[in-house]
Amino acid sequence: MPFFFGAPYVKSSDKRTKIVMKLLDPKKGEKIVDLGSGNGKILFEIAARGATAYGYEINPLLVWRTRWQAKRLGIDKNVKVYWKSFWDVDLARFDKIFLYQITYVMPGLEKKLKSELKPGTRIVSNYFKFPNMKPAKNDGDIYVYSSTSTLKSK
Repeated sequence: MPFFFGAPYVKSSDKRTKIVMKLLDPKKGEKIVDLGSGNGKILFEIAARGATAYGYEINPLLVWRTRWQAKRLGIDKNVKVYWKSFWDVDLARFDKIFLYQITYVMPGLEKKLKSELKPGTRIVSNYFKFPNMKPAKNDGDIYVYSSTSTLKSK
């Protein structure tokens, strides 16, 4: 069961979430995905700004909690969360990507993003850097990458 093999769940602070939202800059009509959506906090913020938020999470309890909370907040039409590994999802349809992963995941995820993303896709990584990609910008240890310019190796 993938639940036992994923990165550990770590909640993002309100301060970090605010910075992530500034760098992610969700817009109405965009499709934005959170790879490892945890408790849905980032998804809720994305949906509140008018974009459609998609989450992939391997912990079924966190998926259930996110769905319940989205319904309670009345934003469930703009929050789509799936109990599934993001490794099994084609990410080409998304306009922006958010992730808060762990060091050992980043090399493989970098390869996946290089092979799947369309030009202009914004990637925001909370804390962890990709090994061969240069950030377009950062705010402290929150990094922004663009599939147009920085998916090329350093």
